[in-house]
Amino acid sequence: MESPVGRALLRLAGVSLVTVAVVGLVAPRPVNVEHRWQVVVPVTLGLVLFAAVVRVPGWAKRRWVPVAIAVGGGVVATLVGLMTRYRYGWDARIVMDMARGLQAGRPLSQGEYDYLSLYPNNLPLLAIDKMGVAVGQAFSLAPDAVLIPLNGICVGLTLYAVHDLVGRVAGRGPSLGAQLATLVLVGTSPWLAVPYTDFYAMPFVVGGVALAVRAMTPRPRTGRVVLWLLAIVSVTVAYSIKTTPVVIAIAAVLTAVVAIFDHDLLPARRAGVIAACAASALAFVVLGVGLGAAASAASGVDSARIDTAVSPPILWWVALGSDEQRSPTGVVSYGAYSREMVDAVTGRSQGEMKTYAVDVLADRWAERGLGGTLAFYGSKAAWNWGDGMFWAWGEGPDSLPGTLAPATGVTGIVHDLNGFHGSGYQLRADVTQAVWLAVLLVAGVGLLRAPYRRETLLVAGSVLGIAAFTLVLQGRSRYLFAFVPLVVVLAAMVHAWLPRPRRAGRLGRRTD
Repeated sequence: MESPVGRALLRLAGVSLVTVAVVGLVAPRPVNVEHRWQVVVPVTLGLVLFAAVVRVPGWAKRRWVPVAIAVGGGVVATLVGLMTRYRYGWDARIVMDMARGLQAGRPLSQGEYDYLSLYPNNLPLLAIDKMGVAVGQAFSLAPDAVLIPLNGICVGLTLYAVHDLVGRVAGRGPSLGAQLATLVLVGTSPWLAVPYTDFYAMPFVVGGVALAVRAMTPRPRTGRVVLWLLAIVSVTVAYSIKTTPVVIAIAAVLTAVVAIFDHDLLPARRAGVIAACAASALAFVVLGVGLGAAASAASGVDSARIDTAVSPPILWWVALGSDEQRSPTGVVSYGAYSREMVDAVTGRSQGEMKTYAVDVLADRWAERGLGGTLAFYGSKAAWNWGDGMFWAWGEGPDSLPGTLAPATGVTGIVHDLNGFHGSGYQLRADVTQAVWLAVLLVAGVGLLRAPYRRETLLVAGSVLGIAAFTLVLQGRSRYLFAFVPLVVVLAAMVHAWLPRPRRAGRLGRRTD
């Protein structure tokens, strides 16, 4: 069924993705690794051409292949993470140290409660880390030796969810390509060595969308309701672990609204869809509150000492997202973490924080004007979306020399390729950047030509949602990481609509 509004949203997503990809090719915003255009540009264009003409052989479409890739990918991710282990810093270290102390019976200090009051969203991570510490103690293992394999399990589950989602819409051939691209971008990342929320949320992000798409497939009503409820649970779990997946819930509502008002539905059915949306939103909120309370209890903290009144309001995050910082080397960070702005609101009430945020935004407007503001947010989007390594080694002191211990053999090869100062890291980053930009181009061009489908709109709406989140609020490319598989899924869903030689035919149609 055609939908002018749905088609317009797909075109908006297509234009956005093509724009950031082209900027990433011809005028990239510098990130923490300087990419070489001599490598990135030809490899990107070659991969796009390959995606337009490749045909997946029949043997690769057998039912065991996606399972094997998911299991094998999870194993590879685990081994890469374990071999890349290092002493990370920033929030990941702060929360891990709290988990160690709590498991040892040491109460948190006032400074640690102040931290959790400022960032209560890290309570689920604290609960997971504490579990990792407890399991590690039981088997005489370090917490990272428990939690890095958990990252690997999350990669394996994500890879299978990618197959299920793409295969249901575009067939087994595109699903195989999507799994392999996800494995390259996510399943070999240096982030695997860090126990953090991105990997823990990832299978629930992709799995929630996959379950929602299954619920859209014609089947008995009971089955559709059960699948939709499971999708709500999955997305809520993702949101409880990491805030960004809230955009999926918004995208689901948007998809339903388009179906309600852009289609010729009977009044009774339209009322039923509205009621289902309201019930879904209520279930999301109630379950989210429950999971938050469960995480607080599992973490072992004294919740009475966590003062959410000092947690910054959304307007402060918007102000933080408007900040611009320059490093001594001249690299510009757009809307990233600012210690100065955090210190400025420490100890203030939410009302004072809002006043401070308003003043900051007013100052930014006075400095930039309309043209400067548009240029800033355009550069911010290009900076966030133009980093195929997703800010690996960019947090805290992680990029300092000597972070990785000297190693030989296979571990030494992994260090050379994945270590920030490794001899092969530059080429690895360039090729990964090319894969990412190729995915963006395939998704963007495909969306400019693809017809409206509810499944495609749901995924495209989720991608637009995380783009808006990172554009308006504080963020950097790491904030996209949990959504990278969905961007790959989107590219696989619409790649059949790439311009191609006539003899190549449409590769995205089902052949199984």
